Amino acid sequence: MKLKAAAHPETLGAYLAALPQPPMKMGHGPVTSVRTAEFRGHRISVTTTYEITVDGKHVDAGMDVDNSGMLSCHGLPAYQFLSAVDAVRVLINTYPDAFKAGG
Repeated sequence: MKLKAAAHPETLGAYLAALPQPPMKMGHGPVTSVRTAEFRGHRISVTTTYEITVDGKHVDAGMDVDNSGMLSCHGLPAYQFLSAVDAVRVLINTYPDAFKAGG
């Protein structure tokens, strides 16, 4: 019975909202993701580099691209994206304090 009460969407949502949020780091430099594969005796390596800024400030978002082209972000582990811009939009919505004007 306790499990059922704890799993109620409002109770669970309030619990999750109260958990400490991982901070978004405003860092410098690009984020690089390397994907490799073997194909017909050839070794393929694709390096994707993202240099993300919001309001002119660099954002270290920890993005990776898998071999299917899906993008993931360390700050949003439950999401996958087709677009890095969409990922940054979700980061801004999820961590608004990290993106405050002048912050």
